[in-house]
Amino acid sequence: MKAKAAPRRPVPAPKSRASKAPSRGLRPWHYAAAVATAVVAVGVLVAVSQLGGGEKAAPPETIVGAAEASSLLDGIPQDGAALGDPNAPVTLVEYADLQCPFCAQFARDVFPILVDEYVRTGKVRVVFRGLAFIGAESEAALRAVLAAGDQDKLWYVQELLSANQGEENGGWVTDGLLEGAAASVAGLDAAKLMRDRSAGWVTDAMAADQRDADAAGINSTPSFELGPTGGQLERLEVAALDPAAFRPALDALLAP
Repeated sequence: MKAKAAPRRPVPAPKSRASKAPSRGLRPWHYAAAVATAVVAVGVLVAVSQLGGGEKAAPPETIVGAAEASSLLDGIPQDGAALGDPNAPVTLVEYADLQCPFCAQFARDVFPILVDEYVRTGKVRVVFRGLAFIGAESEAALRAVLAAGDQDKLWYVQELLSANQGEENGGWVTDGLLEGAAASVAGLDAAKLMRDRSAGWVTDAMAADQRDADAAGINSTPSFELGPTGGQLERLEVAALDPAAFRPALDALLAP
């Protein structure tokens, strides 16, 4: 069973991107998820140029965290963007930009514990929704992650990019990094992933995730939705990026 998709609406005209959230407040890790039209236009051109042009691909880079990602995820079913038993009673949706440092913090500090306690035990399935508002490297990384999803390896690549995240728009999302990350995942065809990044279906998947975010009122990352699998999903507001902030809502839905 799959979670019911939220109503979708057309992608609105881009708005000005807000600055980083202050260190205090309900969600200090959140980033505003809108960018100026000119930045989007430049970002798309840069991302497309990185995917084509006939230039010789950069050699794969050394990847941090491959063993940890394998230990965390091996043996858990993956289906496209979904991780976990499709019959799990609860679904958690994560909206993330792969350049957002707070998304990487969630991947490092919270996600492994949720996987061990809820996903591997068959209680919760997690669905990834990728956004790309920080810059062209966000799109380049997201395209690779979505391409990995076609081989049911999305969460491995997402974890590896989070573990190897560099400075925002600092040039860290290279072909060498993406190919190295893909090559580090057992059973993942890295050459196919690198080809698929520019496929039309990847562009369509990015647009669909953005429409889902718009329909849910998502304007910052990481953001979450939670609900019964196959039922209505609701925004999940957490006060901190800590496993303890997620457990009460998860346990309430899992209660008999």
